[in-house]
Amino acid sequence: MNHAMVLCGVNLDADGTPDRWKIENSWGEESDRKGYFVASDAWFDQFVYQAVVNKRFLTDAQRQALTTEPIELAPWDPMGSLS
Repeated sequence: MNHAMVLCGVNLDADGTPDRWKIENSWGEESDRKGYFVASDAWFDQFVYQAVVNKRFLTDAQRQALTTEPIELAPWDPMGSLS
């Protein structure tokens, strides 16, 4: 993992399910579309491994999960060693 992006918005379908994400890329305004892109939810599911979210936007159940003991990943686990 070596790239950061800011999620600026989400489009919800008729059922309230995310189907597209507006992303501000860290490459800046010199890149295509002044640094903004739209990603499908399928792309998001395939390529996004971590997300940082302010606690005030979490549900009560998600906040409760933060109080559990963390799981320590093995050093050879790519999600642990690359993050």
